[in-house]
Amino acid sequence: MSSDTVMRMALDMSALDGLDKLVFDWLQSHFGHAPSAFYRQLRWRIGWEANVEIDGEVRGILVRGSRGQDHKSPMTMQQEAAAQQIMERHGVLAPHVYGMIENPLAIVMERLPGGINSALIEDDAARWKVRKEFVEALAKLHAIPVAEFAAIGMQVPTTAEDLALNLYRPCIDIVRERLGERPFPLVEFFARWLEANAPKDRARAGFVTGDAGQFLYDGDRFTGLIDFEVSYIGDPAAEFAGMRLRNTTEPLGDISLLREYYESLTGDSISRTAIAYHSAGFAGTNSMLMWPMMFAPEVENDYVAYLQFCVATSRWGLQGIAESLNVALEIVPDPKPNATVPFEAAPGQLLNLLTGWQSDDTALRFHLEGAAALATYLGRCHVYGGSILAADLADATALTGKAISSRDEADAAVQAFVEQAGREDDTKLVAFFNRWLSRQNFLLKGCGSQAYLTETTLQPIR
Repeated sequence: MSSDTVMRMALDMSALDGLDKLVFDWLQSHFGHAPSAFYRQLRWRIGWEANVEIDGEVRGILVRGSRGQDHKSPMTMQQEAAAQQIMERHGVLAPHVYGMIENPLAIVMERLPGGINSALIEDDAARWKVRKEFVEALAKLHAIPVAEFAAIGMQVPTTAEDLALNLYRPCIDIVRERLGERPFPLVEFFARWLEANAPKDRARAGFVTGDAGQFLYDGDRFTGLIDFEVSYIGDPAAEFAGMRLRNTTEPLGDISLLREYYESLTGDSISRTAIAYHSAGFAGTNSMLMWPMMFAPEVENDYVAYLQFCVATSRWGLQGIAESLNVALEIVPDPKPNATVPFEAAPGQLLNLLTGWQSDDTALRFHLEGAAALATYLGRCHVYGGSILAADLADATALTGKAISSRDEADAAVQAFVEQAGREDDTKLVAFFNRWLSRQNFLLKGCGSQAYLTETTLQPIR
């Protein structure tokens, strides 16, 4: 049995408006028939599903929208769609693309049969078969000449260093531009460490899915790779870093065994060092691209879900750096209560007001759940915020040697320290950011649908 975690709301096709109507009208015009069923996906990014008649047969359609107008990614959605068409030409199982909607920007594609999470396959042999077929699809994908992807505007690196940084450099540029003058020392540390430590001994280039481990299966049959929004031309070793991240939500079993099978198919030899670097790179840049949204969220964003992603991927990126340095991450003690608002019942009452509103409106319930998660988080900030601020300021003072009395002063001072730090400071900075992230992670415990992320770390690499 596979998993389908997407919440859906059936739409009344006779009373559509806004984005729903724009998408419906495009489907009707493109396929020549109105969809027989139409749903909006209720998740952190916008999307729709439909049943449409194609060549006399009703087929499932997925309309995959963007992450939002303010989100920037090194790969455009147009390139993502074109890459899937290249895969189809080379026999790599992935959704067939029917077209693109310009407003709202979205890819219209086949909805593959099956679901996610191969850990739910009860039979050992069937589970291994599906995972092997997934690895075989990656090997076939990496064998496609990179010139075909260059033809759709993807950058093809010419040196080993550029190959390692081909995803990470654009992400670094994007986030530095978006943060502007705002100091965010964790992001700057990730950026500088990745630029200084890019492997120079890996020269094999291929189309890397980036967010690896995303695939569908039906029974004991692998049905296709999905989601290529952070794909790029890079080192195939990075796929195993991506699998470590995916494994935190959709277990893949022993990733080292998947690596060994891949090596037997390709003749490549992938070191622990390469996987550790790309774990830092992929997780770190994932967090980079999302952190600016915490300062300027869009109205429809599930704020706490994104914050959970930011903190979790930052912790995993720091784990990759620690593995590269062969240092252990300290277990940070939980903060002590130290209230920051005068009336302790206020945050709890906010939560009561949100959760006490009963409604049959699926979309309203989805938004209220997001608001309730935010209320839970703010309540924890109220209870533990004083202790956490004091600990953060003490750490910043100890790191920089400067007297610091506010969070703004701490961010500026630590950013300045990172900008002048050398490699000899890496271990000290890892310890500092581990303490900061551990406290942020503590605040998010029990907050919203993504709260399980607070308990996750990356699978060790043999």
